[in-house]
Amino acid sequence: MRLTTDDRLDIAELPARYADALDRLEPHRLREVFADDAVWEMVDRIRLNGLDEIMEFMGRSDVHPGAHLMTNTYIDRTDESGDGGAIVHLKSRGIYPVGPSDPRNPTSVFYGRYDDEVVRTDVGWRIRHRVYRHGT
Repeated sequence: MRLTTDDRLDIAELPARYADALDRLEPHRLREVFADDAVWEMVDRIRLNGLDEIMEFMGRSDVHPGAHLMTNTYIDRTDESGDGGAIVHLKSRGIYPVGPSDPRNPTSVFYGRYDDEVVRTDVGWRIRHRVYRHGT
């Protein structure tokens, strides 16, 4: 399946939509990012199954840094799915400032990598499976 320019733009927006929903503590907006049956994993730490579980966890302010800065977003490859559609393999990186954003109080950061499988659903392109790895 060949992706159109509109497909590519819709897919490339998913990491930013994810970050914005978390940073604004609006987990309901993750419906714009994940498929209903999505899986979100942090390697060797946690696995969330289904959109409701993802939204519940992501809505907790105690588990997130203050900001998610998404970068290096690109489509790695596209495979055919069993139903004639496509599975898009999207890569991105995140940088996460921790602490006050003030010159007198330095902010430290951590970072990681996202590997996503993205599929077209009835409501548009959505992440079906996200894997996060710290620091790689």
